[in-house]
Amino acid sequence: MIADWKPESWVAIYAAIIGTSAFLLNLKSWFDSGVKLSLSLIPDGMVITPGSGVDEKNVIILTVTNRGDAPTMVTNMVLLEMTSWWQRWRIRPKASYVVTNPQHLGYPANVPSDLEPAKKWTGLIRTRVDVIPNLRTGNFYAGIYASHRNRPYLMQIPKKIDKLPEGATELRQ
Repeated sequence: MIADWKPESWVAIYAAIIGTSAFLLNLKSWFDSGVKLSLSLIPDGMVITPGSGVDEKNVIILTVTNRGDAPTMVTNMVLLEMTSWWQRWRIRPKASYVVTNPQHLGYPANVPSDLEPAKKWTGLIRTRVDVIPNLRTGNFYAGIYASHRNRPYLMQIPKKIDKLPEGATELRQ
């Protein structure tokens, strides 16, 4: 049956395979283009500045990396309290806080900030016991708003583990 096919049929099959491959390659490059922000969080951070004597303890450090091929602007750093998955999905927090000075002490303001491809931006959240007694309940999210998107990029601040589980020799998160 296949042996009865004409050479034009084989050329058409070959052209269909090449055309489909080119379409899939263009589709992949379309998905890979644009801004791709990646967040990392240090919940119990400490900043040590050599020579200046200005050290900061108990800060939350949020690092944002642009892994895409287009620039964006970090417009705000936020802290959101969300107690349910429904609030998280709809971005309707129980409480919202804007971090107006997310830079290291003694450094110039870093919001708003252009974030070029393959560059990093770092922001700090200083703990304020008078405003929020405990940030490590598992209900708080640190994040940023960027100019290319209406929804924030968020990362959950993990719960603090105070004691070891039975049989454990070290804390792991």
